[in-house]
Amino acid sequence: MLTTKIPHTFSRNSYYYFPKRVPSNLMHHYNYHRIVQSLRTRRNGVAKSRSTLLASQLDSYWAQLGLANTDIPGKSMLLNTNDHSKTAIDSTESISIEAALKIYLKQKNAGKGKTFKAAAERACRYLSDVAGSKSLHEHSRSDALTFRNALIERGLAGSSVARVFNTVSAIFNFTSNELALEFHNPFRGVYFDKADGVSKRLSIPNTTTRTIQKSCKEHDDDCRWLVASC
Repeated sequence: MLTTKIPHTFSRNSYYYFPKRVPSNLMHHYNYHRIVQSLRTRRNGVAKSRSTLLASQLDSYWAQLGLANTDIPGKSMLLNTNDHSKTAIDSTESISIEAALKIYLKQKNAGKGKTFKAAAERACRYLSDVAGSKSLHEHSRSDALTFRNALIERGLAGSSVARVFNTVSAIFNFTSNELALEFHNPFRGVYFDKADGVSKRLSIPNTTTRTIQKSCKEHDDDCRWLVASC
């Protein structure tokens, strides 16, 4: 049932969905008369912005698809006429990791330190070095496992591997939610030993501290006063 407050949506189990009936003159391009896509949210404001975006994308695509079907003068002289519809529909899904990073930082970097941006850029650079510059939906579980192994081969400790994976996964999830894209996040749930290579930092024994303090007292300099006061 369509909602009255938010155009182009209906609610099911408290989640919003985007429905759109395919125009009759374009029905031969589809195997069903209606498009339905989850908006992945229960929030009214988010559902409204995502449904508006999807409606605009579909209207633009259908306009191009309708034009491609029209017998216009000079149509035979157009370059790549048969590729127009594919380009239009793929543009909503083909978001590269570089573009996803920009979207992520634009929304999430506000008020964060320089290390947040540097960590996100470094994680994406590591991924591109291993898997190449792919669109988000082109990444597979195999890429995720290869990525994990490559990070371990770099000599990263388990805790560092976890931070890199968490960053990449967060970028995938955020971009998916922000643009209402439908794809599986292959970096979710990949196993690695977080304790691998992590050494426990031991405290300095009191006897060692007293020995150092005693030695410093024999020398009247700045180091003496610094250590002796510990």
